[in-house]
Parts: sequence; structure tokens; C-alpha cells
Amino acid sequence: MCRIPHITPALFALLLFAGCSGSKSYSKKGEKLDEAGLYAEAADMFLQSAIRNPKNIDAKIGLKKTGQQLLNEKLSTFFKNVAMDGSKAEAVQTYLDAESYRDRVSRAGVALEIPDSYKADFEKVKGEHLVELYNEGQGLFEREEFSAAEKVFARIAKLEPNYKDASSLQNVAYVEPLYRLASADLASGNYRKAHAQFTKVIDKNSSYKDATTLRQECLTKGQFTVAVLPFTAADNSSSMAAKVQAHAMTALTSTNDPFLKVVDRENIERILEEQRLGLSGVVDEQTAVRVGNLMGAQAVLMGTVVDYREVPGQMRRSTKDGFESYRVQQVNKETGEKYFITRYKPVRYSEFYQENKVVLSFNYRLVSLETGEVLVSKVAEKEVTDHVYYATYDGNREALLPMRNGVADLSNNGRQQMMGLLNAPREVKPVATLMSDALRSSTSSMASDIQTILAQKLP
Repeated sequence: MCRIPHITPALFALLLFAGCSGSKSYSKKGEKLDEAGLYAEAADMFLQSAIRNPKNIDAKIGLKKTGQQLLNEKLSTFFKNVAMDGSKAEAVQTYLDAESYRDRVSRAGVALEIPDSYKADFEKVKGEHLVELYNEGQGLFEREEFSAAEKVFARIAKLEPNYKDASSLQNVAYVEPLYRLASADLASGNYRKAHAQFTKVIDKNSSYKDATTLRQECLTKGQFTVAVLPFTAADNSSSMAAKVQAHAMTALTSTNDPFLKVVDRENIERILEEQRLGLSGVVDEQTAVRVGNLMGAQAVLMGTVVDYREVPGQMRRSTKDGFESYRVQQVNKETGEKYFITRYKPVRYSEFYQENKVVLSFNYRLVSLETGEVLVSKVAEKEVTDHVYYATYDGNREALLPMRNGVADLSNNGRQQMMGLLNAPREVKPVATLMSDALRSSTSSMASDIQTILAQKLP
């Protein structure tokens, strides 16, 4: 993080002087340029001077004179464009540049004038230019050159936000190409791409044609339903298998993929009960296919917990040698002045270490009920650990130093490490928490892999 230094009165005065000094320098340059007849360059110097020091009167006087001259030159160019019936776009842009310069100077505290006659001429030529742009945009729209039409209508909106139906046409010019692409993808069976394009259309214009209906059609035709069957365990640990299955369902649901639908758990349990199949009943793909079809699924996810271990660690304590610093008062024999010296006494402190660990491994496979193809088959392995490492000391904690090579370690690094150990957390995550972390992380990775595979196989 950047640290802002404290500005003392002396420093503030120095900065102010530097700013004022720079302002005066620009002002003097402006005066010389003005004397040489270079009023455009002089106006820029005076403007820089006024920005640096708003109280510089000489800069404002110079800017008032030379700035008005420069503005008049810009307005003269605008008038010539209008009088010679030149490009209306160029005339409009020239006037807008003049207006922009006037506003910039105004922010520096100097008011420049644009005569009303110029304003009237501008409104007239702007109106004519808007007609040109509108006709150009309509022509492009009729020729279905939507990208070019959108840019033209955007220029109209910048000049006159409420001009006729330009804003509406700009909107249509943007969404119509997306709508057509989406419709083509829908017809070709590219439901994900079509859904994404229709979503862009709806985000821009929620009532555009039948985009909402067609987007829903993409979901209806392209949605892929997965039934997560009960997981088994190699060591018949049904409780852990059930936890993995539950987390797998949650992870798949949490992908927020509109094309991935997960059969709810109650429906799965109802079908299994009706078929008189328990946890161990769905162990082969043939039975899984039959159950999946009864659930209206297009694929079934099956898995087996291969390994699950909880390794709670024991708290280990060790005694360490260190030093505690203390101050001793001394008296200078010659002057009688008192002073302090720092000494170090040997002490002992305690260090504690504990690590808890959980290991989880399960294999899973996603089988298509339409083709029998194994869409995904992987082994998920996760090891989650947490540890604590801290120190305790019964004496003056602030004065405790570690030992290094038999003496007190006075380095900053040694002090920091010692204070870090004394202030370190003293609670290790229990294995139950680590188990939840392992389940959540491994099933989340599984869900991400499945989502990626389905997006590739089912466009």
C-alpha cells in the first residue's frame, strides 16, 4: 500500500512556491509568444499557467485575449465551411471543437464568447447533417449492413440523443444480427451458442421479436439431464459414499449451467425404492441404464469411494533455548551521567506443532443412456491438511529472542519469526472440517470437468 507522507507547513509552502513559479514561467512565455504574434501558442501557455495557479491574474488576462483570438479562428473556419456549402460533418465537428475549447478555458476560470449568430448557424447545419446521417443509416439498414448502420445511428445519438427513432434503429441494428445468428444456430442444433446469442439480444432488448421464446426452445431441446446414482465404497463405508454423492449433486447443481439438469435426490430415492434397489443395487451399468431411463435422464453419474482416511495429529511440544533482553542502568564515572545498556539472559520457551490430515479418493464415470458411451471417467484425489505451529513464553514476550549459534539472534528476521510464533493461531481445523473441505473441493472439480465435457460434446 502506498503511504502518503505528512505534508508539513514548510513543505506545503515549497510546493505552493513551485506551482506558482511554474505558473509565472508559463505566463512569461505566453507574453513573449503573444508579442511575436503567435497567439495560438501564447493561448496554450496562458492556459497552462492559469491551471497551475488560478490566482495568476496576468495569465487570465493573457488567456482572455489570446484565447478569444484562437476561438474566433476556430469559429471563422466553421463559418467558411458553412458559407462555402462544404462538408456538413466537417462544419459540425469544427464548431464542436470550438465549443470544447471554450469549455476547457472556462474550467480555468476565463470566460470566452461564442456569438449567437454562430450558434444559430450551428443548429441549422447540425439539423441538415442529422438528416444526412439518418438517411445514410436507413440506407445501410435496408441493405442489411447492420454494423455500419449501428455506427451511423450512434453518431446521431451523440449529436441529438432523442432524434426521431434513431435510438431505436441503433438498438435494432445491434440486436438483429445477433438474432439471426442465434436463429441459425438453433436450426443447426447448436443450442448452447444459440442460447448465448439470444441472451445478448434479450439483455439489450427484452421484448425483441420472439427471442425469449426461442431462447427457451434452446433449453428445451438442448438441456441434458443427469441422474446421480448412489455412490458405493470399496470398503463398504456407505456413510462416506452417501456424503460424496450428496456433494456431487450439489456441485453439479451449483455450476449454474442452464443446459445441465440434475435429477433431484427425492426422485432418485423414490425410483430406487420402487425398483427395490438399495445402495448396493446399482453397481453395474446395465442396472444403472434401466434406473436412469426410469428417471427420464440422458446420462447417469456413478462413483466409488476408493480411499478415505482421517489422520488426526498429536500435539507435539518441544522446549527451546532463547534469550530475554533487559536493560541495566549504568553511571558514567567521569560525568556522573546515567545511561542504560541492554543485556540478555538465557531463558526457555515452548514450541507446539500439530497437523491434521484427510485423504479422499473416488472414481466416477458419466455414462450416456442414449449411446452407452462413457462420457467421462476419472479418479478424483484430494488431500487436505491444516496445522498449527506456535510458541508460548511465561516471561516478557516482547523481549524474547531466539538463539542462533549459541547467542541471541538480534536480526530483524529473528525477531519477526519469534513474534510470529508467539502470535500464531493455536487452533487446528478438526478432521470433520477438513473432510467437508475435501468433499467440496473434489466434487467441485468433478462438476467442472463434467460441465466442460458436456459443453464440448453437446454444442
